[in-house]
Amino acid sequence: MEKPASIHRLPAFSLMELLVVIAIIALLAALLLPSLSQAKERGKRIACVSNLRQIGIATQLYADETKSYPPAWIDSTTRWMDLIKTQLAKNAGVYLCPSDPQRIAVTWDTNVFLSYGINTFNLSGKDYCFWYGVKADNVRRPSNTILFADCTPGKYYCGGGSSFTNPVVDVDYRHAKKSFVAACCDGHVEVKTTCTQDEWDARK
Repeated sequence: MEKPASIHRLPAFSLMELLVVIAIIALLAALLLPSLSQAKERGKRIACVSNLRQIGIATQLYADETKSYPPAWIDSTTRWMDLIKTQLAKNAGVYLCPSDPQRIAVTWDTNVFLSYGINTFNLSGKDYCFWYGVKADNVRRPSNTILFADCTPGKYYCGGGSSFTNPVVDVDYRHAKKSFVAACCDGHVEVKTTCTQDEWDARK
């Protein structure tokens, strides 16, 4: 009669070995999670840059047609984003920054969630304040003049009126390293951690 083949048993893990493996996995997770979090934030900032680039280009097209940048406010139902809707639909989904956790809808159109504000700094008079609308020719340095920026949730304007401070009033420094994204009058977009008064003054 043939003898049954012998069964080789694998040695079992001891409790100490299991604890070591668990500790190594926990350590790797702790090392990887910050990197994953940073990568996720970078992705959100890239999306924000894309949003503001689209808004900036649409506004540039509006300015090319009307020879003026849109004013911040027209009446109780019309703001700057209502004026550029022929170039960029209000339901296009680009008015909400992915890093804006509050997702506040504007009061005059609850379908629009707004994270960006138009520059309303005003030191050089109405002709150079985007609250009232600025003629395109009046902006002396379009590539160095901020038009839109990450804004305090619930608002549609930023820049501080006639008083400039740094951090800038109503700008939301919501991105990594306390940075914000800004679109300039020529349509290009920058990530900033600080800025100067001249960048908010269309006359400078």
